[in-house]
Amino acid sequence: MPIRAFLFDMDGLLIDTEDLHMRAFAETATGLGFPSKPHDFTCWIGHSAAKMSQWLVERCTVKTTPEEIIRIEQEAFLRILEDERPEPLPGAKEMLDAADQLKAPRGLVSSTIYPQVERTMKVVLAHLKRGGGLDAHFGAVVTGDRVKNIKPAPDPYLQAAEGLGVAPGECLVFEDSPAGVASARAAGCKVCAIPNMYLDTKEIVAKAHAHFPTLLEAHAARVWENV
Repeated sequence: MPIRAFLFDMDGLLIDTEDLHMRAFAETATGLGFPSKPHDFTCWIGHSAAKMSQWLVERCTVKTTPEEIIRIEQEAFLRILEDERPEPLPGAKEMLDAADQLKAPRGLVSSTIYPQVERTMKVVLAHLKRGGGLDAHFGAVVTGDRVKNIKPAPDPYLQAAEGLGVAPGECLVFEDSPAGVASARAAGCKVCAIPNMYLDTKEIVAKAHAHFPTLLEAHAARVWENV
């Protein structure tokens, strides 16, 4: 079945915000009585803030709720994001340009909640000199707060494919985490893994149809023709 649409994860794929999130969660946890370092949160890459926050509630000495942890982490994350405005990862521009040239609809599929996705992608699109908001560049935007079951469940990618009006098997997904790859595979999509720099790559690579160190190399190999 030929590829007709591209579906992109965001954090750690289009932009290295994983480090920002880990720093924000470490800052939040420390402030709530659970002294932490950013690397303590590596295992949560690809999962939702709600799931990680529930885990953190059980470890903080200050009584709190997952909702409060998410609120504090969001504030910390957005402050770091606006202060540092990290550039897109290699190949993000080329792969979005390829979708334009191929007239392939694009979807954005993230476990992050919509307000953070919107703010993060505003930074990405500004660096890429692409005007307009998310809807101008992605025909479907699925976020952790807009889907019933998050990654690794298939729901996010099924919802994105439906939103673009294509079959899951006609979608090429670009993912960087085990949870994301598992979600895309369960949905019946083709998956190109760009292993996250903070994770063990073996599990990600083993379950993907193709894998490359960066999106730039996936673009150079015209991966959409060979999966």
